[in-house]
Amino acid sequence: MVDVIRGFALIGVLIANFTSYVDQQTPEAVLNSISSPLDIALMSFNSVFIEWKFMTLFSVLFGYGFGLILESLQRKNINPDSFFARRMFWLFIFGVIHSLFWWADVLHLYAMSGIFLLLFKKNSNRSILICALLFALVIPPMISYAFRNQPETFTEADIQSLYNQYKTGDILDVFKFNINFYYRMFIVSGSDLKDCIETLGRFLFGYFLLRINLFHAVETKKHIFARVVGITAPFMITYFIVRWLLLNETIHINQFIRGPMLSLGIICTTSFYVSVLILAYILFGMNRCFASLQFLGRMTLTNYLMVSGFLVILLYGIGFNQLGVLPMHTIWLYAVGWLAFEIVFSTYWLNHFRYGPTEWVWRQLSYRKRLPLRK
Repeated sequence: MVDVIRGFALIGVLIANFTSYVDQQTPEAVLNSISSPLDIALMSFNSVFIEWKFMTLFSVLFGYGFGLILESLQRKNINPDSFFARRMFWLFIFGVIHSLFWWADVLHLYAMSGIFLLLFKKNSNRSILICALLFALVIPPMISYAFRNQPETFTEADIQSLYNQYKTGDILDVFKFNINFYYRMFIVSGSDLKDCIETLGRFLFGYFLLRINLFHAVETKKHIFARVVGITAPFMITYFIVRWLLLNETIHINQFIRGPMLSLGIICTTSFYVSVLILAYILFGMNRCFASLQFLGRMTLTNYLMVSGFLVILLYGIGFNQLGVLPMHTIWLYAVGWLAFEIVFSTYWLNHFRYGPTEWVWRQLSYRKRLPLRK
């Protein structure tokens, strides 16, 4: 079931990344010049219904996976501290390399947050849940307040610089720019600290769900997921309304109140999405659709990196230079086509091999030994 949910999360992350590669790196004037009402509607749809919901789910599943790894290591009598430290080190390296091409990489952030999960492996379920809520909802706005006097980042001038560099720079220019941009965007502003703590909170929530075996034998827990749908639905609908009004600047909310409010709404929306997915799984069983999600979910790292590889080639000047040329509805058509490709590729690959290619490399680096790939 976890791989099915992970594949579901990957679809949302794919759409969000296809969208953000364009709307976050194209100046407003250029974006408006190529956008029809349909394109604007797609960007708004992403902001309200997709953006951060599936990445939050991805983070929760990362913490859930941490618990699964601990259980596996205990059965194999492997020291979890050294193993997981190596695993996070190599994930950080993957993330650093990825961030040279795209400043919004999350892998290095997951590695920096994930290593702290080891501090909680002997904690009680109650303390893990309390820390999860504190780190995810309470501490991040306090950090934002502490860094409130830092110069504003990600201004229209920053987006113009991104656009110019990606359109005209060679590969080394892109690397240098992303390093400098990352430093200003995430380190000087304090965003890295805030994001690491918030991500750790989501990881801990996922680890808590593993501790209570929420996704184990889901067929016996239909009443739990139905109750979650009923509880989260009003919060989700309220979030949609507030997010839409904020997006259209109909209302204005103090940023230090807005942050935790939206975070709570995102968590409730994510919980609703997952619960509906599981209820559908209980109703229909492992059909072809869920099997496709399962194959996607078993190759999340490979598929995540392939999206960036495709978009860099399609959009940047070092490739086909389509940034600021292709409207959003065309980008979404590419996203649907790429998703179809990933499903076919993941299904074919895992029918012949034990792990995805990047997962296999990462696994060998973590275990420090060569592992068979072909079935």
